[in-house]
Amino acid sequence: MNCPPLPVRVRAVLFDVDGTLADSVPMIVAGLGDAFVQFAGVRPSAETLRGLIGMPLAAQMNLYGLDSSLTPLPERIAFTMDRFAFHADKSGFFDPAVEALRACHKAGLGTALVTSKNADELRGFLPKFPARGAVDVTVCASDVDRPKPAPDSARLACARLDVAPADAILIGDSIFDLQCARDAGVTPIAVAYGASTEETLAREHPAALISTPAALYEWVSEHLTTLHAT
Repeated sequence: MNCPPLPVRVRAVLFDVDGTLADSVPMIVAGLGDAFVQFAGVRPSAETLRGLIGMPLAAQMNLYGLDSSLTPLPERIAFTMDRFAFHADKSGFFDPAVEALRACHKAGLGTALVTSKNADELRGFLPKFPARGAVDVTVCASDVDRPKPAPDSARLACARLDVAPADAILIGDSIFDLQCARDAGVTPIAVAYGASTEETLAREHPAALISTPAALYEWVSEHLTTLHAT
């Protein structure tokens, strides 16, 4: 399935969080692995766990034979969030990507965080996020009935920013981000330095495939803040 080229005028940029702005993949892999060991008696491979990043935590917790009759979902989620906190030293930020968000905001483009984090996770994340003042709106998994890869999150972000989906792009590192964007009518942009490989992302036919955080900042500077923010 082919994706459209960049809109003639981009009015809003939607950013995924984990693996796009936040260098949190090692933390998530470790925390999810601990949770599966605790509740399913198995630790999937790191490659498998990376493939789950971009799904809401509630969906992740229903995989690998986890028995909800033995351990209710809220308890599994709480345990996993505790393990993420335990492994927090494995997390940081992709500084050039964060600067790309700042540059979009400074240029007058609407900015949104569109994340599969739940509300509790997002509340814990935002005070630590160095560019929170450059974020106009946020949409998390708890804000919609159908989180990524469904289009609801991207559509809600556009509605909160008062822009048409056709005038927005979504930047993300997983196939769930790209599918969410495409089905919402938002232009998908892939970054290949997070959870997914370039080959995996290329199969979703993003409008652009960007290899590094530094390249993302350069791409934003060339294609968005100069050409589209007038």
